[in-house]
Amino acid sequence: MSTVQLYLNEQEIAELARDLPQDTSIIYGEEKKEFGICPYITLYMHQENAEDLLNKVVDIYIEFEKTIIDKPFQLRFRSDTEVWKKADKWIRSRDELLVEMHKIFKKYFVYFIGATSAEADTQSARWALESNIRDSNERYSSIKLTFGDQWYKTNKMVWHTFVEKILRQLNPIQAYSGYEIGNTGQFAYISPEFETVERTFSDYFYGLDIDHPGMEFSHENMFIAEDRDGLGGGIRTPTWCFLLSPYWLEKLGLSEEQIREKLDDPRIEITKIIDLEDSTKYSLWIRLGELSLYPVEEGVPDLLVMANELIKPIRCDNLKLTTLDAWSDDPNPRFDAVSSKQWIARFDEDSTWPELKRVKVEVQEPERIDIVIAGSPCPHAGYWYTFAKENSRQYFKQGDIFPNFESDWGDVYWQFDGEE
Repeated sequence: MSTVQLYLNEQEIAELARDLPQDTSIIYGEEKKEFGICPYITLYMHQENAEDLLNKVVDIYIEFEKTIIDKPFQLRFRSDTEVWKKADKWIRSRDELLVEMHKIFKKYFVYFIGATSAEADTQSARWALESNIRDSNERYSSIKLTFGDQWYKTNKMVWHTFVEKILRQLNPIQAYSGYEIGNTGQFAYISPEFETVERTFSDYFYGLDIDHPGMEFSHENMFIAEDRDGLGGGIRTPTWCFLLSPYWLEKLGLSEEQIREKLDDPRIEITKIIDLEDSTKYSLWIRLGELSLYPVEEGVPDLLVMANELIKPIRCDNLKLTTLDAWSDDPNPRFDAVSSKQWIARFDEDSTWPELKRVKVEVQEPERIDIVIAGSPCPHAGYWYTFAKENSRQYFKQGDIFPNFESDWGDVYWQFDGEE
């Protein structure tokens, strides 16, 4: 990328900002270095047993390739030589992968896995996977998956079932999902072109997340307490799905019921995930409506404002959003310490992000649901009754399942009858 010329001119930016929400399959840029908007999920793990994590990640890698993706991988990362190989020529069985991983892990205390359906690791992909497993609690291990946007729209249940499964398997300390400038495969740092594009289009889309290497410093890292510029210092502002693990639930100081009350909206889905090793602990996987880029001209999205208000006490306000420093006199926009803080706080009430483009819209209260069929979760706490049974009035908490009865009335419905 030139350090004296703009990577994208005003016309290119305007056309892409217009076209990308309509067609997220668009990729643009220099050949084999094209960027695009991609949905992703990243899970950050603070593991005690790296050996166990190695095995789980391999299982996820195999399942992702065999049962999820609808386009074959073109490249795989060979960790021992740190080069990308043609996928059809670099095929390893589960046992071969584990032997290789253990050998490299014992020598370097870190192991990388990578695969992509793109033509190059520096190109945004339709499908991609990368993982780094570390034998150090100063950095989180992680696994990141890019998934097909059009595929997701017709396979939502398949994807969400898969995600819940890997959340239970890996028990991450943080996890995020949403749209980003697809960078899965860029292990150590993000290219200057991609970091420029992230900063450029953060002015156009509230739902564009930023997730990449350099954020994985853990809460046990000696520098986090002072600088708090890694995810060990707090939660990142959500753009779609995010996780509250036991560690961060304790920091937040709210019960499950209190969190559900603060996010009481029929568009929000909260899944409770019990810790497989300690049934007294749980995480909350929170999905904020539908996956969306939220164009800035449509106004500040109320669901993201609600989530921001919830995590604000544990938010990582100093999170570093770049992996490379800009060259002097580089005219291309990049995040710095000031703009990073502004982006993190973009859903605060006093925020003006993005300058000269921010549109405030009147937030409408969601229509309250006061009649629900038996077998469904309670939408809001209070007293409910049903005509299907005498003296049925009782108190239900949000998320409780309404019981069913045999009734001459046919389907059993529960009706809201006040909070007292």
